[in-house]
Amino acid sequence: MPVPEFVLLLRAKIGHDPLWLIGCTAIVVRPHAADAASREDALAAVATISSATAARAPRVGTRAIAPEVWSADGAAPEDILLVRRSDDGLWAPVTGVVDPGEHPAVAAVRETLEEARIEAVVERLVQVHVTDEVTHPNGDIAQYTGLVFRCRYLAGEAGVGDDESTDARWWPASSLPPMREVHRDAIRAALGNDPLCELRDGDDVIPVVAP
Repeated sequence: MPVPEFVLLLRAKIGHDPLWLIGCTAIVVRPHAADAASREDALAAVATISSATAARAPRVGTRAIAPEVWSADGAAPEDILLVRRSDDGLWAPVTGVVDPGEHPAVAAVRETLEEARIEAVVERLVQVHVTDEVTHPNGDIAQYTGLVFRCRYLAGEAGVGDDESTDARWWPASSLPPMREVHRDAIRAALGNDPLCELRDGDDVIPVVAP
């Protein structure tokens, strides 16, 4: 999917200057199934994370990407829908920019269908975070307020839906490939059993008091 038209219009006025945007992340889950990626697939992904420093990749903060297979197991064996991003070659949940006037939950469902050909429904909001500053290869600087939704799989076969990714598949929560920490935090929040939405600012979690 190309850069949203409203972002292009803004960029025509402000150039590469920092732009604050609203982003959404869809953590789409299903019960574990036999066609999910294997631990060997996750190990193979470890060997490819140097793609994150390629010229085509955005520069995101200063935190290193842990070169390891990791687990985000929740209460039940589940699979997580991930896409392999075309800009940095890393696996990640479905993410996207919320269009003007669009509800972020609607955007999460839309992006899931557009990017991975999967129909999903939102179960709940699990995290609100602020991303590191992102510098895109063309010099554009952006930062995002990210809203993370746990979503339930409804239908469809995982596959590449647009040019933002090069692969899309299900991964068991017990054997996940390397990814940026912001995505690891989002997955952990979605698989956790805390009924309250997590408010995260970098490495810090803002305390939330239950009513």
